[in-house]
Amino acid sequence: MAVENRISISFNDQEYLTLERLSAHTHMTKAALIRAIVEEFLRDNPDRFRRKSKVSLKRPKNILLPQKKDGS
Repeated sequence: MAVENRISISFNDQEYLTLERLSAHTHMTKAALIRAIVEEFLRDNPDRFRRKSKVSLKRPKNILLPQKKDGS
C-alpha cells in the first residue's frame, strides 16, 4: 500500500537521544511528537520563514495552518 505525505528527516545522535527521551516521557511516537513540535512552532511563529521585503506586510491571520472551526 502506498503512503501519501511521507517525509524522511535525519537527526544527529544527540538530537535523536533527546527525541527518544521526549517520546518516552510524553508517551507519543516520534512521528507524532515531531508533528506536534512543527505544528506548534508554525502556529506560534508564522512569519519565521517568510522572506524579508521592502513591503512590510503583516498578515492578520496565520495562513500556514488551517483555522479552527471556532474562528481562531
